[in-house]
Amino acid sequence: MYAELLALRLIHILSAIIWLGGGILTAFFLIPAISGSPAAMGEVMAGLKRRRFFVFQPIIATLTILSGLRLLWIDSAGFAGSYFDSATGKAFSWGGLSAIIAYIISYAIAFPLNTRASKIAARLRDPGAAPEREKLTRDLDRTRRGAGIATLATVSFGILAACAMAVARYL
Repeated sequence: MYAELLALRLIHILSAIIWLGGGILTAFFLIPAISGSPAAMGEVMAGLKRRRFFVFQPIIATLTILSGLRLLWIDSAGFAGSYFDSATGKAFSWGGLSAIIAYIISYAIAFPLNTRASKIAARLRDPGAAPEREKLTRDLDRTRRGAGIATLATVSFGILAACAMAVARYL
């Protein structure tokens, strides 16, 4: 049991660092840096795709959630109700809920919107798109705004989760 606990904690903490760190990098640095140029956005997204970022990040997020659920199962003796009456249990459960909300927003809303934005940006680079350039530009701006809001919401819930996890044992 002790070896499982150590392995789960390592997986949970390291994958959470990568997941949340990637989200913070994206929300506060990457998106603002490339949002002014559809061409740059398309190039960066293509580069991330080549490096399989969009494959690894969901796997890492899923590992974070699953390892966290197993850790909570172990810590709460099988999700015993009395555990969740304690301040520690409440903090871990609220943190876990925040992480699950971040996961859902990220992969059900932000990711599809960012994918759509990269496709629109690619169409804007096509010389044949000149007649519909104005409509595509409007669509790109609207899609990027929605993706930005969803990404900020994802990061916000991720930060809430990290804060709850960081202090839960000390409550």
